[in-house]
Amino acid sequence: MPQPKLIFAMRTTIAAVALMVATGGAQAQSTADIAACRDVKDSLLRLRCFDDVSKPAAQATPSAGANTTKPKVSNFAAYAVAPYRGPIGLPDFRGRDRQHASYRTRILAGAKAGPNFAGHLALVPIGCGSSCVFVPVVDVQTGRVIDSPLGGEDMLSLDMKYQTDSRLIAARYISNERCKFEEIVWTGVAFQRGTVRDLGDREACYADN
Repeated sequence: MPQPKLIFAMRTTIAAVALMVATGGAQAQSTADIAACRDVKDSLLRLRCFDDVSKPAAQATPSAGANTTKPKVSNFAAYAVAPYRGPIGLPDFRGRDRQHASYRTRILAGAKAGPNFAGHLALVPIGCGSSCVFVPVVDVQTGRVIDSPLGGEDMLSLDMKYQTDSRLIAARYISNERCKFEEIVWTGVAFQRGTVRDLGDREACYADN
């Protein structure tokens, strides 16, 4: 019948092998460390040695399903612009801007509140259904209403970060059940869209990234 010490040693060896498999063992350094642990005569110290060897590998292994792609830190200062301080121009819903007349109340309110983006523009998010907005833009210098690529069914749960003194918008949204991140820049005459980055499944858009 096997002796208690032998049984304990066998269990210790099995535990070490299991730890190697679970943490993706078979690396050269891990093999050398485990071999050194086997030379420890005290059974309790030997078990602790095996545990210590296995911990770095376990900590280095990312958890299943974790999102490894995150939006970069947007550099708003790189697109700096001076905020407009002059008189507010209002849209002409009977003429030039009549295609936007259906939302005149919201657009007028946004224009009268003054610029909130790119120096002299006012972004005016308007709801279009569950988790849906579209974002007309008013040039408060002239009152002209500008269409933007922001919002709609391709950008659900749209979250935008922007500043009055910057031409940059950092946008996070859901598209095709995936959370996306994109930087959009006002060039002075139009919106220029950037590279779309996938952040993971839709739940990633609700995380505090």
